[in-house]
Amino acid sequence: MTSRQALPRRALIWSISVVVVIVVAAVALHLLAGATVWWRPALERLPRYLAPPYSAVDLLPAALTVLGAVVLLIGVGCWFAAERGTLLQRTSTRGVVLGVVLVAGSLVYTDARSMETVQEGRSVDRYDQAVERLGSREIEVRLDAIRTLRRLARDSQRDRVTTVDVMAAYVREHDSMAKAGLPGQPAADVQMALTVLGSVYDAPDTELGHDWVCSCDLTRIRVPGADLSGLNLGTAVLTRADLRGARLSGADLASADLSGADLRRAYLDGADLRHAVLFVADLGEAYLNGADLSGVDLFKAKLRRADLREADLSGVDLFDADLRGADLRGVNLSGASLSGADLREADLREAILRGADLRGTNLKGADLTGADLTGTHLNVKAGDETELPARAAGA
Repeated sequence: MTSRQALPRRALIWSISVVVVIVVAAVALHLLAGATVWWRPALERLPRYLAPPYSAVDLLPAALTVLGAVVLLIGVGCWFAAERGTLLQRTSTRGVVLGVVLVAGSLVYTDARSMETVQEGRSVDRYDQAVERLGSREIEVRLDAIRTLRRLARDSQRDRVTTVDVMAAYVREHDSMAKAGLPGQPAADVQMALTVLGSVYDAPDTELGHDWVCSCDLTRIRVPGADLSGLNLGTAVLTRADLRGARLSGADLASADLSGADLRRAYLDGADLRHAVLFVADLGEAYLNGADLSGVDLFKAKLRRADLREADLSGVDLFDADLRGADLRGVNLSGASLSGADLREADLREAILRGADLRGTNLKGADLTGADLTGTHLNVKAGDETELPARAAGA
């Protein structure tokens, strides 16, 4: 084989080797940049006018552009150098096509990124304008701003956390305006802000769905009569909150901190209160029928005349709790600590008290007809009026 005949083969091998090296280098650089960004320290040492103006996100289109240009130049050069109809010319044609495709792909990707950047900029502008309008004296303007923030939070995961923080701060600062609303209800803007707080993480595209909860700070808010039915406020901090007469039916309050909260006459039927903290909370005459209270801390809580029918109170700490006149029919109190609790006049018919701690419990006037007291400690303070099951009466 003459040197002239070997030239096309050497050119082909050289071209393929260059393309393979560039592809491997581009892929490796892209993968490594996202994990360690090893090239940034080197770029920081370069003069500013020599450093490339792209970040790790823009590395892929830059690599595609360089690769496409190199492939295109090699293909064009080999196509002109090769004889017509030879293998090298056919390969060069394919290289030209590949180079054009890579450059076109890079341009499309860059255009898409530019559009995304423009949309993000518009979103930031809308967010800033909405937050600014929250300070308006006109309630209609504030309501429109809250609606805008709700839409932004549902459309963008990035805006959800900041929206929750803004809405929580808004409720804390504006809850005193409850007198502007209807009697027994918070103002319309405060109510809407609460609704946003309890529903922003229920957007269809949230990464963790309903389990991504609102751990917002609502300490000492005053929103008596607020409607929070079905909202997701799990892990929220509601310490000493005024929620008198509030509607929380079916709400998710799992692991929420409600210590010292005022929940008198509140509607908590069917609510999820698992592992919530209700230390010294006032739940007088509250509706808790069907609520899940398993693992709740009700230490010294006030539950006088509360409706707890069919509620799950298994393993609950009710030490020194006030349950006078409470409706506890069919309640699951297995393993609960009722030591020192006041259960005078309480209705405990058909209640499940297996393994419950009743030492020092005041059951004067309580009705325990049909209750399951298997394995309980009955060192109770009971008067003659206490109605105990037959097996407990002789204990």
